[in-house]
Amino acid sequence: MGQGLPHTDVLIIGAGLSGIGAACQLRRRSPGTSFLILEARDDLGGTWDLFRYPGVRSDSDMYTLSYEFAPWAKDHSIGSGAEIKQYIADAARKYDVHKAIRFGQRVLSADWSSAEAQWTLTVQDATGDERQMTCGFLFSCTGYYDYSGGYEPIFAGAADFAGEIVHPQKWPEDLDYADKHVVVIGSGATAVTLVPALAK
Repeated sequence: MGQGLPHTDVLIIGAGLSGIGAACQLRRRSPGTSFLILEARDDLGGTWDLFRYPGVRSDSDMYTLSYEFAPWAKDHSIGSGAEIKQYIADAARKYDVHKAIRFGQRVLSADWSSAEAQWTLTVQDATGDERQMTCGFLFSCTGYYDYSGGYEPIFAGAADFAGEIVHPQKWPEDLDYADKHVVVIGSGATAVTLVPALAK
């Protein structure tokens, strides 16, 4: 194990919409509380940094989804992925919580001690080194996506398919789908967002 990270009153896992919101509220409502935000990825934004497929946007209105202390100020209620990521970054800077984010830090385990009234976390950095740190309150804001890879069902014959099979979570920046026959599997929020953007 490498050198431990410092003890902090509150440790927030995840620098997405929820994690940044929690940190901003701590800054606003409990300014004497120490905290850190551990983020496994290289940038803040969570979902809104992860997904890069065409047309990625909110599926809820941003007037409802936005922070009560930083209302959505745009004149349209559905925000693009880039707009939402910028909104999160702006809030992080406005409330000076961006300095508390430690990127490339993956929480591997968290163990509670009633005797010490604190959590002990094992954290792995981007190089694979593991460290331990402690906190009094652990706030998990990790969302529900598996960032290492989204669900991919097994399709018989997929290995023989001559075209590309693309998962929206791993959308290639240089994917050329112009004049191609495209089949979208699913009819949820991602499909409803993706299909009109592809059709353009």
